[in-house]
Parts: sequence; structure tokens; C-alpha cells
Amino acid sequence: MGASLEGLAASGASSAEPFVGSEGSEGSGSTADVGFDDIPWDRRAVEHVWNRAGFGIRAEQVDEWVEAGPRALVEHLVRPRPTVGEGAWVPHEYERLPYSAEAFNRASDGEKRELRKRRNRWYRDQFAALREGWVESMLAGDDPLRDRMTLMWHGVFTSSLETVKRPALMIEQHNTIRAQALGSYSALLHAMLEDPALLVYLDNDDNRKGRPNENLAREVMELFSLGEGNYGEVDIREAARSLTGAGVAPALDVATYRFNPKRHDDEPKVILGVRGNHGPADLADILLGQPACATYVARTVIEYLEGVPATDERVEEYAARLRETGYDVGYLVERLLLDPRFYRDEVIGARVASPVDFLVGSAIRLEAELPPAFIVEAAADLGQDLFQPPNVKGWDEGLAWITTSTFMMRGNIAGAIVGAVDIETLRADASDMMDMSGAMDEMGPMTGKEKRKAEGQQVKRYEVAGLANILRRAKYEPSSMEARVVRDANASSDREVVALLTGRLLAIEPPVETLQMLELQLGQIREKYEVEEADMPRFRRKNQRVFHDFTHLVLSLPEAQLH
Repeated sequence: MGASLEGLAASGASSAEPFVGSEGSEGSGSTADVGFDDIPWDRRAVEHVWNRAGFGIRAEQVDEWVEAGPRALVEHLVRPRPTVGEGAWVPHEYERLPYSAEAFNRASDGEKRELRKRRNRWYRDQFAALREGWVESMLAGDDPLRDRMTLMWHGVFTSSLETVKRPALMIEQHNTIRAQALGSYSALLHAMLEDPALLVYLDNDDNRKGRPNENLAREVMELFSLGEGNYGEVDIREAARSLTGAGVAPALDVATYRFNPKRHDDEPKVILGVRGNHGPADLADILLGQPACATYVARTVIEYLEGVPATDERVEEYAARLRETGYDVGYLVERLLLDPRFYRDEVIGARVASPVDFLVGSAIRLEAELPPAFIVEAAADLGQDLFQPPNVKGWDEGLAWITTSTFMMRGNIAGAIVGAVDIETLRADASDMMDMSGAMDEMGPMTGKEKRKAEGQQVKRYEVAGLANILRRAKYEPSSMEARVVRDANASSDREVVALLTGRLLAIEPPVETLQMLELQLGQIREKYEVEEADMPRFRRKNQRVFHDFTHLVLSLPEAQLH
């Protein structure tokens, strides 16, 4: 079924040479050296921008942006959205618990148990609203680049509800990151060193004079600002001392930043050669003043958006722009999206789509009205549980998203999205799980490997069945986009339909052997539903079944995991 995913990701969309800058190499020259005319602007380029700076685009919008040109599109994505009035971004609001700490303390033991249950349900609902609201914003596409960069920073300044416990703190952190996602990295770093969720997540609430906790100090250098090799253990210890006393004020279900002078070590410290009675804000300023900081931020942004390693020369070019603009991330992203090197062959279609990218992008391209709850849960099943990353390093990108298990799971989920997977069968599978668990116990001794494999299969079947239940409750109906496209194009041959739908659904053009395989498979699917080749443009139910099964096949290809 086409090339391997690893091979595709390594080679990009084609084997063509990368774009050659004005001084003869990918990493040389600057965006000032090349003009917009150097950008190979076509439909693929437009889709590339929307995949990387957003989460995909509907096919009927592509030609408009081809005509408008790269500057118009990038300005549309980067320009600040209104802060008030219609279309303004509204921070997600946390609804506080409907009872006070005093009421809880006055309650009897039995009443407290009920209040705790009520609190847990309240937290669950608030957390669901946060995650689903964010996905809804991605699907709507009103501010796609801000959503994209918020997702990137969410994987940098990581915190997890599993550790933080209170959704109010996660909501506040999300609002802070979103507000500065395309703004000042300097402001973002300062804000994160006072962010209650991050302080709790990295145990800085326990960081006090005489008993410094180095967790936040280490991570702010290694993962948030400088990168490995640009600081020493002494710098970490001294930075930890500067963060003593930075914690949160206790409350029933919310928390605010509180700096406790009594817990702060007010003796002189030397951090990266800078001596003084440093506090949290001083630490941020010292880090921002290091040449390595702009380099680290530039590399993070470039490699996240391009999906391939960047040369040191290229990174330093963009790091210089960051320093010149006072860490203006929006300007950096704007220049990157207008850099012809962003459109070189080794970049387009070479980034492995994260679960969120795969799901939101598929929904947009298929014009499928997927419930946000489905995308949240499906992404979690595929390894990207929003607001609950696996560790402080966030998620590993690239090929790390794909395992044998998650690749198969993506295919099952794609089948549910397009209606090619029988929801009733999936529900029946879920109800049979208890019987299957009992049967496993009666099977006799199993090797550890056999048991793990069987348990993993059960878990995956549970997950897909649970996703099917979400679609059922939402009364979800698969899109008829594919049938409309075939009808409007009057595509009356298998080859035409294959070219038409792969062009809409894939970020890269599949190899010839894959197209030939798809053409053969489409013919077999048509025979199954008794649809003649010449009758495919007709808008009939059995034709839609043909296209749903074929789309399921396309979205299960290795090529469909790239964007």
C-alpha cells in the first residue's frame, strides 16, 4: 500500500533538490535576499501553508488564495485579530465551584463526601469544556495560526491536569499561552515563571530558602529557553535559589501566583555569570539576554513548522531577527512563511501529522461536522491527550507519532469518520469485552508477550467502540463531500476519481504504484456495491458507500499521515 511512512517522511514529497538560497545553500542567505516571486506559489503551496500555519483548508478555498498570493495569505494569518467586538478571541472562563470553602468546612463527613463527588464532576465538565472549546476553535478556523502556535507552546511549557489537578489552573495557563502565542516570547517566559499551573507541575510551590527545589530551574533552562549545553549545574542551583518563594496562594478550586518573601533566598547569586540578588523576573531577564535563548526559540519554531531539521546558519539568521525585534514571535513566523525555503521540496508533505493535525485536518478537508469530543478522545487514544502530555518534555514529534498500533488505530478512526466502519459492530464489540476477558482467564497459561498483545487488542477495541458511541450520541452523519466532488467534476472513470480524491485528501502526490493500487481497489469496491464506472457521478446512496470505503482506504495510507 504505497511507500513506508518512514521512507516518505525521510524523503519528503519528492527527491528533488532543496531550494537553493541566494548564496548557494539551504542555510545561507536571508529572507531579505529573496522576493515573493521566488516562492513556487500554487495549490500545493497554499495547502502547505494552511497545514502548517493552521489545520487544513477546504478545497474550494484554495484557488482564492492562489490568486491572492503569498503576502495576502500570510498577512491574513498573522494579522492581529480584534480584541473587542465581533470575532474577538474570548479567553476561556472557568466557572467556580457553586459552594465556598467555608461551606465545605462546615459540612458533615457525609456531606463532604458528596461535595467532593460534586467537585470531581464539576472539574471533569470544566476540563471537557476547555478541551472541546479549543478543538472547536481549530475546526472553525477563525484564528488558525494562533491555534497552531498555542499548540506548539503547549508542548513546550508543559503542564498536566493529572499533576495540577485543578482545571482552573490549566485554563489560566491556556489563556496566557494563547494571548502571547504570536506575541512576545519575553512576555511569555516572564508570565510562565509566575504561572500557577507550571509552578505546581514542577514543584516550585515547595521551593524555599534553605531547601531549594531545582525542577523548574532545570527545565526552564533545558526545555524553555537555552537547551542543553548552554548552562551548568551551578547555574541550575543558583537559578533554583532565585525561584524560592514563588508559589501559589491556596484556595478551594482556583489559585493565584504568590511570591512569599519569607521563603525567598535573598542572598546574592551568580547565574550564567550575572551576579545579584536575583528573583524570578531577574532569572527570566538573564535567560533572555543569553545568545543561546534566541537560538533555541528560533530553532523550536522553525523545526516545528517545517518538520525537518534546520541548519545552524538558518537558525542563527532567524535568531538574529528575534533579538532585533525583542523576541517578536509573530514577526518571526511571518518571515518564515514568506521565506521560499519554507516551500522547498524536502519540507512540503514531509511532516508527520500529529493526532490533532490528522483529525482536525481530516474533518476540514472532508467537510465533516465531527463532534469536538470525538476529536479530543480520538487524539488521546492516538497519543496526544490535550493538557495531559506524557512528561515535561511534551510530545515527541515526527515518526514518534506512528507505531504499528496507532497506525492501525488511525485507519479505524478514519473509517468511523467517513462511515465505512459499522458503528453497531463496534458497539457490540464493546459489550463483548467482559465475556472476552473471562474467556482469556480460561484459556490457560499465556506468555507475557501473548498476554500484553491480547490486552492491547482489547484496549484498542474499547477505544474505537467508545469513539463510535460519541458519534452515535451526537447523531453524526458522514459527509457526502466526495460524492459531490465526483459529481461536480463529472469524473466517470476510476483513474479520474482516484486523481480527484487523492488530490483533495493527501498533502503529497502518491507514487505511481500507489495510484495504480488505488485504482484497482476502487474498481473492486464498485463491484461490491454494484456501481458502474460511468455511473459514479450520479448522486446515489450506493455511490456514496463506494466513496466512503475508498476514502477510508486513502486515509489509511502512509501518505495520509503526512502533511
